Amino acid sequence: MKNQKIMKNQNLFFKNIKLGENNTPLLRLKNLEKYLRYKGEIWGKAEYMNPTGSFKDRGSVAEIQVALNRKKKGIVCASTGNMAASLAAYSARMNLKCVVVVPQNTPKRKLSQAENFGAKIIEVKGNYDQCVNKAKKIANDLNFLLCGDYETRRKGQRSIGVEIAKSGINFDAFIVPIGNGTVGSAIAEGLKKYNKNIQMIGVQGKGANPLTKAWKTKNKIITIIKEPKTAASAMKVGNPLDGKLTLSLIMESNGFLVSVSDKEMKKAQTLLAQNEGILVELSAAATIAALKLVLKKISKKAKIVLILTGSGLKEF
Repeated sequence: MKNQKIMKNQNLFFKNIKLGENNTPLLRLKNLEKYLRYKGEIWGKAEYMNPTGSFKDRGSVAEIQVALNRKKKGIVCASTGNMAASLAAYSARMNLKCVVVVPQNTPKRKLSQAENFGAKIIEVKGNYDQCVNKAKKIANDLNFLLCGDYETRRKGQRSIGVEIAKSGINFDAFIVPIGNGTVGSAIAEGLKKYNKNIQMIGVQGKGANPLTKAWKTKNKIITIIKEPKTAASAMKVGNPLDGKLTLSLIMESNGFLVSVSDKEMKKAQTLLAQNEGILVELSAAATIAALKLVLKKISKKAKIVLILTGSGLKEF
């Protein structure tokens, strides 16, 4: 009885953290199908409809719960923008201090979200990997929980895969933008819980594509890109935290990786907006940009779901 009471209290506590994330719509993109003259089905998982405008909210709930359980004074993370906004919002809801470390030139809209939620922003003259090192030091010095693309966040984001598996639609493949690789890995793990071995297709920006390059080699060794370059800030990662796991899961699902240019992403962003009325950020638009490459490699009648990770309103 005592254990049941503790579990009940924990569940109520967990509900208090929530802001309405999860259960995002699956949208059939028929105009895109027509534009591409595709005979199969193209769907979009509308992760931009989460409370702070990205899939990151799913993992933030889990991390904030851990911070509270461990009685941490606050949380700190390295971010390219979306995670900063998300963790800042959930920290504010639970009265936790929040510090986010971001690379210079992070989109101002994403930073203003975090600032409005009361987070302290620290900009670093360097790339994402240098931000991670700074965040680790702050966590140790201040007794804050180090948040980021680690196991706890991946557990929270597995719900995307679970929702796809339970949708009743027998998808053949999903296309996901790859930065650290955490969301793609989480989706694959969520699908596996329901014995859904859907082909995993990762897309990266051409200037930040260490996994795509590794994929093309026989030994699959990841070579770090010290100065990643892409306009898609959410994918601007040269040393993916979940790189090895991502490659393993892609191989297991008989999937593959492709790279697209900034120009192709921007064109795809406009294409989706003007044909479907959906405005997504560049990293999400990368999934549309990848379609032309993907459709050459899979069945002409496959059912594909695009993971539309974040809102375009963060970039305009």
